[in-house]
Amino acid sequence: GFHYAFAAAIVAMLISITIYLANKKKLPDPSMKAAATDAQKAEIQMSSSEIRQRIYALFAVFAVVIFFWFSFHQNGVTLTFFANDYTDLSMINIDLGFTSIKGAEIFQSFNPFFVVFLTPIVIGLFGWLRAKGIEPSTPKKIAIGMGIAAVAFIIMTLGSMGLPTSAEREAMGGLTTAQRVTPFLLIGTYLILTIAELFISPLGLSFVSKVAPPHLQAVMQGCWLGATALGNQLLIIGTIMYENIPIWATWAVFVTACFISMFTMLAMVKWLERVAK
Repeated sequence: GFHYAFAAAIVAMLISITIYLANKKKLPDPSMKAAATDAQKAEIQMSSSEIRQRIYALFAVFAVVIFFWFSFHQNGVTLTFFANDYTDLSMINIDLGFTSIKGAEIFQSFNPFFVVFLTPIVIGLFGWLRAKGIEPSTPKKIAIGMGIAAVAFIIMTLGSMGLPTSAEREAMGGLTTAQRVTPFLLIGTYLILTIAELFISPLGLSFVSKVAPPHLQAVMQGCWLGATALGNQLLIIGTIMYENIPIWATWAVFVTACFISMFTMLAMVKWLERVAK
């Protein structure tokens, strides 16, 4: 039941708090770090024009990543609808002995799994490129991430060709197992979207920290999170398209959004790199 699921979340958070409290004394003293940061800020003197340039650059990035998050976070909306309505779930049945895990909701576990699995690989890739002296700048990495996200939705577009619209599917009373697509379509999409996320989310926060004027660090970090929130607010557009246009066309819209974001970032790369220096 749902109450057991929420209870499991409570237990997990209690374990987290216990681990934190048990290791709190081993953590660095935040007051010492704050003093060092204040000293660094005092040494940095920026002209008003430089501060404006940095703020303009950051808000340009914020505006672009809205469309990435609008596309990426479809994993919790239209991609889950697709898993339930169009994906063959007959092979998705994990027997745990006391219960079994099956259904469209299991696809929600792939993104966090891939994050844990792929993070050291992506970090290792960046380290290897850095050693070779060919590591892209952070703005270029963000642009590459948006292109990778576009590839994920291209795969969904191709895999959805020929599928009935949502209205047609409802009129048919649902699809038979033979009419549904392989679950590996979604698994592959989640894999590629996770790679895109690792190119954008942590690097975007790092870019904000590097570029933001010292006295506006916290505000700019908040604006980055605000851009993420605005992208989430746009998720409703995905559900509207999912129900009213062909399924492949829905994914094509996200392909377009990701490519627009990518080319916009590429057009700003030299400016952003100059500001970041």
